[in-house]
Amino acid sequence: MKSRVTGRVRRCSSFLLCLVVVGGCGGSGPGRNAVPGTPGAFTVRTVSDPGFSIALPKTWRSLDSRTALTSGRLRRFAQANPRLRAELRALAGPNSPIKLLAVDPTGQQNFRANMNVIQTRVPKNLSFQQLSKNEAAQIKLVSSVRHMRQAAVELPAGRALRLTYDVQSKGLVHQYFVKQDDLLYVLTYTTSTATAPRYAKIFDLSAHTFQLR
Repeated sequence: MKSRVTGRVRRCSSFLLCLVVVGGCGGSGPGRNAVPGTPGAFTVRTVSDPGFSIALPKTWRSLDSRTALTSGRLRRFAQANPRLRAELRALAGPNSPIKLLAVDPTGQQNFRANMNVIQTRVPKNLSFQQLSKNEAAQIKLVSSVRHMRQAAVELPAGRALRLTYDVQSKGLVHQYFVKQDDLLYVLTYTTSTATAPRYAKIFDLSAHTFQLR
């Protein structure tokens, strides 16, 4: 059983590393008015399938797995973000694990802060300790990953593993892993090393609004 659990989590980790986005994009996304607890200048984005919500800065643009099926919106995103075309194709594909993509369109053209949410399945009996150990170990195997920091945090959706690390001295990644039964939700926030101090608080505020419905 241990090898089966480790193998499935390893495949999940490999996929997550492919989703550490270092490009930028633009467009429009779904949103609604702030709810109690929403940080100032943030708005709540709700994704109906699967059911979750998360608050992002009002200036950010987002695209979820449902609205990605709208060709006009998807095309605008792709045109504005050539570096994200692979992720957008995956988002629009059948049974895509990517459920939400979002970006700060006001950032630098060559490296804008962005985030994504994915949903994947893991063994139902996978413990938080196993999850934390396996995810951190697999990501550390990537040669470009440096200076990983690890912590357990409480989000509205439940207990979460938070990993923060540098990628090739060019980008900073904040990831939050939240498990509910046999589903794992991963929030990945990315920005450049130069703009990391500006975005670190924004990423943390956003992640702490993540709720499952």
